[in-house]
Parts: sequence; C-alpha cells; structure tokens
Amino acid sequence: MAFIITQGSPNPLVLPPGGHASFTIEVKVDAGSVGAGETIRVKLPAGLFFPPTGQIRYISGGSVEVLPVESLEDGGRLVRFKAKAIGIQPQGFYSINVQALPNAAEGDRIQPDGLTIGATTTAPLSFRVGPPQPVEHKVYGTVDANGNVLSGDGFTVGPGLTGAYKIIFAKLFASRPTVLATLLKGGERGAVSVESVNTGLFVVQTTTNGAPAPLGFSFIAIGLAAPNP
Repeated sequence: MAFIITQGSPNPLVLPPGGHASFTIEVKVDAGSVGAGETIRVKLPAGLFFPPTGQIRYISGGSVEVLPVESLEDGGRLVRFKAKAIGIQPQGFYSINVQALPNAAEGDRIQPDGLTIGATTTAPLSFRVGPPQPVEHKVYGTVDANGNVLSGDGFTVGPGLTGAYKIIFAKLFASRPTVLATLLKGGERGAVSVESVNTGLFVVQTTTNGAPAPLGFSFIAIGLAAPNP
C-alpha cells in the first residue's frame, strides 16, 4: 500500500505580494484504507507562509471541519496536521490558508517536497507571486422594448436612439467580451444585432423590416475580468 498526495487546482495558485488565498490537497491510497491520524506535513516555498489566523479545513460533501494545527515552524512555512481516514478514493479534500510576504518578489515558487505523508511519500507545491490572473466573467439579462430590465444584474441600460439599447457593464471586462443577443417571443419578424462592443459596454440594435424599432431581447456577454477582491 502506498499513499498518493497531490495539490489541487488551480496549480500554480497565484497570489499578489501580501495577498492571501487557500490551496487544496487530496490524499488517497492505492489499496485498502488507513484510519485517521496520519501526519501531513506542508512545507511552503520561500516568500509564503501560513498566516497566524489561518485555518486548515476538511471539506467533505456539504460539511466543513476545521482541523487543529499540530505544529507550526520556520516562521509559518512548515505546518503539520492530522489527516482524516484515507481510502482509495478521496472522500473529501483539505483547504489550507496561505499568504505571500508583502515584499515577495514576483515569480514562480515551487517546493519539491511541499507535501509529505508517511515515511517517504512527497509531492511538490506550486505557487506564483504576481498580479491576479483574469477569471471568466458572465453578464446576462433580459430587457423589454422600453429598456426596462426584466431579469439579470451586473448591467444597466443607457439611453439610445429608437431600437438602440446601450448595455453598460457594472464591472469592466479585461478584454473585449463575446456578446450574443436574441429577440424575445413576439419579435420573430424583427432582427437584432450587437454593435460597438468594448470592455465597458455594447449596443443592441433591433429592427423591423430593416427599420429601427423597439423590441425586447435577451443577451449574454462572456469574457475575462479581474477576480473579485
């Protein structure tokens, strides 16, 4: 029987200097099972540490259990805690707080023996100190012919010419998003087009027989944006 321990996604985990986040690990065995009580050692790369108010959580199904820290050494870089019961399939995962030093230089941080369980089983930990990476961002909603928002959030409707609806995002996209729009039921004889798309807004133009006309529509905008603080 052998242990298998791995860092979860995202890998590498990105933190800005001075920033904090949580990373996950999974543990299993290749045969049989092991009762609770095995020690897991977490060794963080230089420039990262387990914060004084940090927590180690075991998440299984809908339950979250805060686990006690067995030992904390080397300025918070070395943390030990006891594992839950281990089987051939993970029944849950561990979430561990981590923080970057305020003066940590930007770049990759890899600790080859970052995770250890048992006498010889190790796995690397991978982090990156740098600006937060963009994440997927979606804005969608439904607007009636008079420009009233029927559903959705994260946007407002600005004034425009007849049949033109300016959709203004509450949060800027990092780059030009992809936008799709469709007419509501009852506007089948009309047409809809998306124009002037940029990171902060776009314009929906609705027409009937080629002439601008007010019609209701739904839309979705998908792209990348800065993560929430």
